[in-house]
Amino acid sequence: MNFNSACAVPEIVPKELWEEEYTAKLCIPSSSRVDPAKALLLFSEILSLKRPMKVLDAGCGNGRNAIYLAQRGCDVTALDFAKAAIRETGRRVVDSGVIDRVTVVEHFIDDPIPFTDGFFDFGLDAYTFCHFLNREAGRRFWEEMRRVVRPNGHLLSIAFSFEDEYYQRFLKDSPDRLCVCDPSNGIWKRLYSEAELKSLWSSLFEIRYFTRFEFTDVVLGKAYRRSLFASVLRRP
Repeated sequence: MNFNSACAVPEIVPKELWEEEYTAKLCIPSSSRVDPAKALLLFSEILSLKRPMKVLDAGCGNGRNAIYLAQRGCDVTALDFAKAAIRETGRRVVDSGVIDRVTVVEHFIDDPIPFTDGFFDFGLDAYTFCHFLNREAGRRFWEEMRRVVRPNGHLLSIAFSFEDEYYQRFLKDSPDRLCVCDPSNGIWKRLYSEAELKSLWSSLFEIRYFTRFEFTDVVLGKAYRRSLFASVLRRP
């Protein structure tokens, strides 16, 4: 896929592309993966994510992280705007035997989150924020996440860096040198530097942990060195 200077980056990835990804293409490894995100596995112990915590999984995808947190005893609210993701999360929740601890809600994540201030103890962004392609839209997302997590509650964000070997290949065609479009499914992602993320976090949160994760993962049958940032944030 080639771009020219007139190509506009959308504000957010269109819903219909996600419906197609979850029902037919399954190009993104996490679209079909059962295991939870590696960063969540690490920080769930550090943050003692367990009963009776109320957790928000914002952009739950196929439900892998919501189910893992429910199995640890958390009461999880899983949000997504793709009907296919909602269906798959619901199916997996039933199959995993955690239906009493996971509430699945169809919600357009760019809209205000339908919960009162400070309702949750913990908020999870597992590769959701990187699909807010416009800076203002991304900040609105984090202002909402901050609002619905209680004071002194924590949030975990996982986002791809510019060093990610799979997405780095598409930067040469990026109209803004920030966002890349995966030609296999048409889905855009915004890549981040450490400085940009820390600047955003420090305006809204206390940064508790900030680390770069690197690991090898297989995408569409080929191994790539993945590079991402995991940030643990505390709401003051």
